[in-house]
Amino acid sequence: MMMTYDKTKNVPYIESLPYKLGETARISELMARNFYKNYVEKVCILEIDEFMILSHICAQPNLSQSDIAKLLYKGKAHIGKILNEMEQKGYIKRTINTSQNMMIKNTFITKKGQKLYDETNEAFRQLGTNILNEFSYDEIGEFIRLLDKFKATILNKYKLNF
Repeated sequence: MMMTYDKTKNVPYIESLPYKLGETARISELMARNFYKNYVEKVCILEIDEFMILSHICAQPNLSQSDIAKLLYKGKAHIGKILNEMEQKGYIKRTINTSQNMMIKNTFITKKGQKLYDETNEAFRQLGTNILNEFSYDEIGEFIRLLDKFKATILNKYKLNF
């Protein structure tokens, strides 16, 4: 039988893994938002929430509003508002399907949305490259693997509502 020990004993919260992850996530998002604010004056790119939504739609076409809300860990109504605005701007198209007597709006990216997504993705890719050049491919892969493991552990152990 494997012995376990308390990995949090005598570790101040501000030095804990959950705190450090949250802190890093906040800094990363602040960097992205500041980059966006400075970059958008020069060229038209998607807003960050729009970019994240289109990233998920490109990776998994046919997502519903509920699916997107879960993927972004945001409320369904908030995502609905953003999707409505994106549809008005011509970035996405939504179709209504019925499944098991429920109406589901599936979301598709338009040519205009794809073009803006590609331009925005390139801008953020360059920003990420500036940081990731400090790490090896193996370090990046291991870091992503560990983050996914940490996230999966939290989601498997606790019921979280978004």
